[in-house]
Amino acid sequence: MSSRSLRPLVRKLGLAGVSAALVAGLSAAAVPQPPRPSAASTGDPALVARLRDATADLPGQGFAAAVGDATGSTSAAVGTADVDRPLEAGTPQEIGSITKSLTGLLLADMVARGEVTPATTLGQVHPDLRGELATTTLDELATHTSGLPRLSTRAAAAGLLASFTLGNPYRFDTPDNLLRDAAWTPFRTERGRYAYSNLGYALLGNALAQRAGLPYPQLLAERVLTPLGLDATVAAPPAPPAGAARQLGPDGRVAEPWLSAGSTPAGTGVWSTAEDLGRLARAAATGGLDPLALRPRVQDGESGVGWGWFTVDLDGRTLLYNNGATSGVQASVWAEPATGAWAVVTSPSGSEAVDTQTVALRLLGLAS
Repeated sequence: MSSRSLRPLVRKLGLAGVSAALVAGLSAAAVPQPPRPSAASTGDPALVARLRDATADLPGQGFAAAVGDATGSTSAAVGTADVDRPLEAGTPQEIGSITKSLTGLLLADMVARGEVTPATTLGQVHPDLRGELATTTLDELATHTSGLPRLSTRAAAAGLLASFTLGNPYRFDTPDNLLRDAAWTPFRTERGRYAYSNLGYALLGNALAQRAGLPYPQLLAERVLTPLGLDATVAAPPAPPAGAARQLGPDGRVAEPWLSAGSTPAGTGVWSTAEDLGRLARAAATGGLDPLALRPRVQDGESGVGWGWFTVDLDGRTLLYNNGATSGVQASVWAEPATGAWAVVTSPSGSEAVDTQTVALRLLGLAS
């Protein structure tokens, strides 16, 4: 398909659409909108100029980018990370649903080791589980075809309030209570049909951790982050990393980080930097990731769906990608295996208008 007809492909960790609409209407009348990037800049001057051009029509307090191809890579940032601090490509921020790409790689690793199979069910991992949820497979969770809704019933209710307060709707999630919530949350769609589910990915990562006998953050670090050299990426720390950006919600207020033990595999409380995500994108573009996670298994409109990774054809170019968002961030990772080109863009601003996906595609020459 043409990049000019590309609809937004953001895969979000976000809350219920009705609450987002409500808070948007309220905040538009009550408080300022997010600022435009300031004159501050850091990193490669040539990329700074490209980034300025790519973000000229977009709001947000700042954008950080890392880009590369077979000849090398570079990084830069424009705008601020805090009131008086320039944003850098090494500034930590939450990455939202890009975490799902890491969870998909973890699934591929455990399949390769023979610890699970795609057909392993939640009931096999949790023998006390009953009902339809017990028969749900890891592959169904990883491809969003389990039939589970985006959020559990309890999380959806908590999200309604958090949309107004920009608080943390996942504060009380643990692997155990998330499993209990899922057990009485009605399925939304028929199994085998694509329907994006944060709940499903949280259950997936927690099941992998249960099978391995390790907490998810430790398992992810040992099996995925350390082997890929993602030294600045951390899951579920007790507090945001040193130097983390101040994250702004859609209305310009400071957004509370989404720290959560239970929903971490879906993208709560995972921090990284544009530079570190660049290492992930470079691995995706150069054959450094397990193809088992990347291979499309089902279709969602224009995109093929793998284990935490999406594949799309744009202007005759085939790209791997994923996007993430919370109430206070946007992030986008894109890679083109045929050429080795890749681009990562992050922003510590949560409005969909910030649109890091469009910026990444512009840096790849794929969007006007």
